[in-house]
Amino acid sequence: MDFWTRLLGGSSHKKQQAANDPQQRLARFKQRYNQILQTWQKTPTLANDREALGNIRRGFQALTAILNDESRSPAPHLCLSFAAAQQIYTAISKIAATSHDEGIVRDAVAFYNALIDSEEEDFLENDVFAVSLMNFVGRTVGSGSMGVGEDIEADIVELLFGIAAKIRLQPEILPVWFTTASADSNGRLVNRKVDFAGMTQKEDFPLCYQLIDHVHHEGRIGDFARTGLLYIFESASKSMTLEQWIVNSDLPTLMATGLGALYSQLSRKLSILHPIEDLPLILSLSDYTGMRPNPEAESFFSELLQNHMVTFLSYLTFWQDVLEHCRSIDVRHTLIDHFQVLFLQQLLYPSLIESSDVDGGSAVAVLTYLRRILDALDHPELVHMILHYLLALPDYAVTSPRTPRSPAAVRRRQSLMLLNVPEADDDRMNPSLFNLVDLVLSSAGSRNPQTVVAALKLTTVILGKNHGYALGSLVKTMPVHHREPHRTVGALNVELEMYLNLAINLAGENGVNEAYENHLKDKLSMLESHPCSLKALALHTSPSKVPGYFDSEAGAREVGPHYLIPEDPLFNSLLELLLRFLTNDIETNLALTEVILNLGSCSQLRLEGWLSVDPADYHFENDGSEPEQFSTDGFGSMYRANRPPTWQSSATPPLMACLQSLETQIQALRADIRDWDEHVANRKNAFMFYEEMNEAAKTAQQARSSRPSSEAPGGSWVPQIPKHVLDNSTTPSRTQSPRGRKEALDIRQTPASSPAPSKLGGQTLIGSPRGMSPLPAPQAAKRQTTLLTDIDANFATFKKSDILKRRIPFRRLTGSQTIDVMLSKYQPPPPEEPSDDATAGAEPKEENEDVRDASLLHIITNVIILQEFVLELVALTQVRASLFNEVKFA
Repeated sequence: MDFWTRLLGGSSHKKQQAANDPQQRLARFKQRYNQILQTWQKTPTLANDREALGNIRRGFQALTAILNDESRSPAPHLCLSFAAAQQIYTAISKIAATSHDEGIVRDAVAFYNALIDSEEEDFLENDVFAVSLMNFVGRTVGSGSMGVGEDIEADIVELLFGIAAKIRLQPEILPVWFTTASADSNGRLVNRKVDFAGMTQKEDFPLCYQLIDHVHHEGRIGDFARTGLLYIFESASKSMTLEQWIVNSDLPTLMATGLGALYSQLSRKLSILHPIEDLPLILSLSDYTGMRPNPEAESFFSELLQNHMVTFLSYLTFWQDVLEHCRSIDVRHTLIDHFQVLFLQQLLYPSLIESSDVDGGSAVAVLTYLRRILDALDHPELVHMILHYLLALPDYAVTSPRTPRSPAAVRRRQSLMLLNVPEADDDRMNPSLFNLVDLVLSSAGSRNPQTVVAALKLTTVILGKNHGYALGSLVKTMPVHHREPHRTVGALNVELEMYLNLAINLAGENGVNEAYENHLKDKLSMLESHPCSLKALALHTSPSKVPGYFDSEAGAREVGPHYLIPEDPLFNSLLELLLRFLTNDIETNLALTEVILNLGSCSQLRLEGWLSVDPADYHFENDGSEPEQFSTDGFGSMYRANRPPTWQSSATPPLMACLQSLETQIQALRADIRDWDEHVANRKNAFMFYEEMNEAAKTAQQARSSRPSSEAPGGSWVPQIPKHVLDNSTTPSRTQSPRGRKEALDIRQTPASSPAPSKLGGQTLIGSPRGMSPLPAPQAAKRQTTLLTDIDANFATFKKSDILKRRIPFRRLTGSQTIDVMLSKYQPPPPEEPSDDATAGAEPKEENEDVRDASLLHIITNVIILQEFVLELVALTQVRASLFNEVKFA
């Protein structure tokens, strides 16, 4: 037995030595290579000979395996030396390109990867290798090529990305992949006359053109292409020849026109209505189901539009990544110029002025696309260019010097600007005549709820993310000449109490304390993350220059303390919508409250005159007198600051007056409708219960995801992206519950805004028949499913109640700020056929009156939302006072 064991072991050892022997490995490599050549030469039509294709594929795979084994073996590496000396990659390239077989192409890509990954023989520094590889790529995935599958194309683009990464780390190999015959002896490009589009010299840098041909793709292809091209632009700062070549080439034009092509794929008419079959709870308990989209408009939630939107935004993000990483001033200036002329001025702005609210969708589309663009962009230069142009903002002086452009960049800009000059002055599109401000203001007053919602959501993004650009354009303000606050802590306490009492009068005291605590946390996070709060909260240290993306040519104006002008058109439009709060559709009210809260989040905007009472209107009883002990002890100023003031009704802030008008409407409903408070309490309990169940589901999902991988089968968990995240990440969705804002704050805000943990642990739930005690996971899941089924059934019964389907008209006389609830004129339940506009169910009865109606079901839901909004105002006012020292205590 020992004899046979030693004999077999020795045989195995000899085989292993033979496999690792460099000479024998080289012999096998040459044999395989010769077999491939013979098969190729003996087969006249390789594409039609399946047996020959199979033999060549096996040969390619064997060559790749030998190279990989040799790379892991100690030197000498004779096969790699043979491949470099004999330039066998040229034959591999020709065979793969003429085979028209995806399998052979895949194996050829693996062979090239094996050569590059070996990092020997300097393949990437070999001109012949570069030409051979780019010819292979051009014949397989270039224009007019054989057309391979998406997975193989992704492998090829990944190969190109790897080369671009090598060029970024080793700039000395750039001349191998980038050559130009127009450079002089010093390496500078010879001046050649070009038009705005630049020179198309694909033979100079085929790697770059192949990457730019794939940057607009989705998935791996687009990711690798965009990152590879990003490395190319980053390398421009290390090569003057490449820098000038990019400035004079058509690459900036291709990038700008490619962005425009992706934008043009988006639908011209858009509907942002949620699908009826997948409505959030808060929308289903309203008149939302009666709203119908324009049949010509594409749904924002359709898979096709979402795919186009993701691709467009990915390419837009790629633009700002290029500008951030590219250190060449001339290249960045050239890219910015092309973005401005070819995309902003010739495509984006024309779509704005051509939009209309009459055709039922084009205004909604433009406003929604602009919101997504501004939400995705963080680069100061791009944001500045878009908002400065679309809002028709005046130029203001730049304090620091600008970086001069090279003569080539200046000539390129001049030729590009000539393209945008119209033949006749009448054809010139000027934002000073019609701009984004005009579109937003006109849309905010539209009778189409979708147009209103789209305008409000865009306004929220501008106010919350780019507040400095909104001042003087969307929001009319006047500067504050005094720094010290004039409001007193006594007045603050009176106002907080008034707003809080108003909130309780709207929908009762049930759940107010818990909601208010959550709103305090949310508003603190919201204020701390506001762009205007950075200066107010910053420590007073020596000024230092904050590094930015670009030079000092861009940026919003410095935001100083300011008042809101009472005649501000935007604020008056918001008040008009707020006055119609009870009959507005749900999404309009959610967007409306979001705009007002974002307006009040600016630390530099004083609340006096619109949210708080002007201190000039304070009246104090026994003014001038104070207790003797305070005057003697020096506490007189503190006593005076803490006195509760009074004021006349004419001094009531417009926002508070509007809310008091809504309170009057609700009081009229409460006095006339039987069991009004019970209906409101049931609705609030339903929302609170549903929110608790959502939090419990989130907790259970987090617990499952935190388990070790051995407890769950592979691939059993698939991440789900909520629709509101796809819809908008800056303007949070609050369509799940009236208190949804605390769960969906801006992703740029601090984690302090996260919702409170679930309170299901043994406590009695409001609206539930009994308390819920902790259960084992299987029982808890079964219990949760049963409860959700029960509550859905209750909601179905709730919605079918005749009293809740009654429509209540609200009448407003022309020019009046009072809305009358026409309680004595109940109408029968609406017909089964839904109207085109659910929130404007009744046309004006007379020329001097405007009558709108809504179901009681819809009105009660709006009352719950209104109470949450007032509580948020109270929290905002309180947090601002303490965070920014807005009131004086002495």
